[in-house]
Amino acid sequence: MKLDQDFHIHTHCSCDSADARIPHIVEAAKKLGYKHFGISDHLHTRFNLPDIEIARQEFLAYGPVEGFHFGIEITCATAWECEKIAKRDYASCFTCEVHGKKFQTMTPIDGVMYGGPAGGPLQVDITEEEIRRLGIEYLIGGVHKPNYTDQNPKDMIDDFFNQSCFLIRHRSIDILAHPWEMLAFWAGWSIVTKDPKDVRYDAFSMIPREYWDEMAKLLTENGKLAEINLSFKMPEEIFHLHMSSLAGWREKGVKFTFGSDLHRAPYSEEKLRRTEKVLTEYGFTEADFALPKFRK
Repeated sequence: MKLDQDFHIHTHCSCDSADARIPHIVEAAKKLGYKHFGISDHLHTRFNLPDIEIARQEFLAYGPVEGFHFGIEITCATAWECEKIAKRDYASCFTCEVHGKKFQTMTPIDGVMYGGPAGGPLQVDITEEEIRRLGIEYLIGGVHKPNYTDQNPKDMIDDFFNQSCFLIRHRSIDILAHPWEMLAFWAGWSIVTKDPKDVRYDAFSMIPREYWDEMAKLLTENGKLAEINLSFKMPEEIFHLHMSSLAGWREKGVKFTFGSDLHRAPYSEEKLRRTEKVLTEYGFTEADFALPKFRK
């Protein structure tokens, strides 16, 4: 099969040290034969809103390009942290002890990572008016961190499932970003230890089949798309399990978008061709991919 879209591209405006520039993205997308593609910089909370403002200005300054869209990748946040961000009441949240080790950050650029009430209400930290004002054509919603639950596989699986279902049901979300991708990272303690051995890839094998089935049901009932994003590296057996589960979604009628999750230029044509080969091996065709319902 051949991919002709990419809706998950980060520019240098994104909060996670991406470096791609719009001229490079457009040039590469044309070379690769994309009919539709879009930038989708991170908005974890409204702390990142100035980044999106700049990205929008650069998008408009470049000028219209057929098939080139402006989106964002938004995180499933908590009401507690969004209130903290709005009040700028977060200085006390950035030095704490996690799993017997000191955890410290300087700003809430990725949201408030620790310290909140477990299982609290969820939200996305942007309003419909802001979406219209910024000309955001589509929103990719992703689970990027826990809702302050214990960092063990079982609790993380339940947490990620609940957040994913919230995003699928949310009226502003068009695409579910990289389903389950961050689970292995948060089910262990690598954020604290910085040791790759603490990434719990085995957590993928513990996801109940009924969770996959319920998410597929919600995606189809709500007319939402699921993203296929192969940027996260997994052991071969876990990768096979993950791709087989996504193929199972396809059999249940779920439609997909493709996202390269580009952060670093240059765009790799070789990586794209490998992705197409993998998708073909798992039975995907061009008919399994769709376009989000772009906002005017």
